[in-house]
Amino acid sequence: MEILLASNNKNKHKELLKIFQEFGSKHTLIVNKDIPDVIEDKNTIEENAKKKAEECYEIFKSPIISDDSGLFVDALDGQPGVYSKRYAGLSSTDVENNQKLINELKTADNLSAFFKTVLCYFDGLNFITSEGVLEGNIVFEPRGNYGFGYDPIFEVSGKTLAEMTLDEKSNISHRKLAAVKLVEKLNEI
Repeated sequence: MEILLASNNKNKHKELLKIFQEFGSKHTLIVNKDIPDVIEDKNTIEENAKKKAEECYEIFKSPIISDDSGLFVDALDGQPGVYSKRYAGLSSTDVENNQKLINELKTADNLSAFFKTVLCYFDGLNFITSEGVLEGNIVFEPRGNYGFGYDPIFEVSGKTLAEMTLDEKSNISHRKLAAVKLVEKLNEI
């Protein structure tokens, strides 16, 4: 079965296509350049992933995999969370989001945080979801040239995600954990 990935993010395309191949998916993940922007206005990342899957299914009438991810910072009671992509404003850049987060943590003692991804499969009738979590810490000085989003300020075992190659990041990522679980679930259908 072919499953459409409901994302325009080329980094997610590469990462998920690689994971689906490596972990023996019986299904083929495909990408499309015409994925619409879905307004992520729900209260949780799981609800946003489901909304995206439903809206894309209505357009393409094909099985869909969508996702939503967020960065949850302990000192900020889980913020930015569901607002991670638009933390500094609706059309904010990664740099602006990172800077706002750093500014809000200047007096914090606890810099622990975690990324969480929810992947959602929808075939018009059934939802299948999976999630992955990656724990780390926020650093005040962005480091690295890889990745996207909060990767330059999210550190795991002494390296930011932006200092890791795609392979290094993929080996530990929250998206990988969610994708491996979803591959296993989908292989059963």
